Amino acid sequence: MKIIDDLVTSLAEVKSNIEQFNQDLKAQTDIVNQLTQFKHWYYIPSIDSFGPSKYIGYKDMDTERYDRGKRKTGVDTERELKQWFIKLPKESQKSLELMAELERLFFTFDKWPRSNAYIHVLKNGIRI
Repeated sequence: MKIIDDLVTSLAEVKSNIEQFNQDLKAQTDIVNQLTQFKHWYYIPSIDSFGPSKYIGYKDMDTERYDRGKRKTGVDTERELKQWFIKLPKESQKSLELMAELERLFFTFDKWPRSNAYIHVLKNGIRI
């Protein structure tokens, strides 16, 4: 039996989780109520979508499996995601642009990102 809290092992799994996260948002699942709790946001340009580390860093994630973050830690997921992504400096032009996009996403749900939120992007040369 597979343990649902296994960390992702491929960038394809991360992409799939980001897609699922955004589907869960559109479906107005419980994850919407948790948006402001996430600090580290990961962006993949080919799908023009964001996902939080604590959600996208575990295999086969969805809102129900996420279970409000029980038994999950962002420390583990960030360590795993670091192999494909880099954290942008908060004041960099790219970070400011992507944060504005993230704010537009949050606005859809009458929410606002945390003031200490960070954006992570794919490392140079990594494409999906």
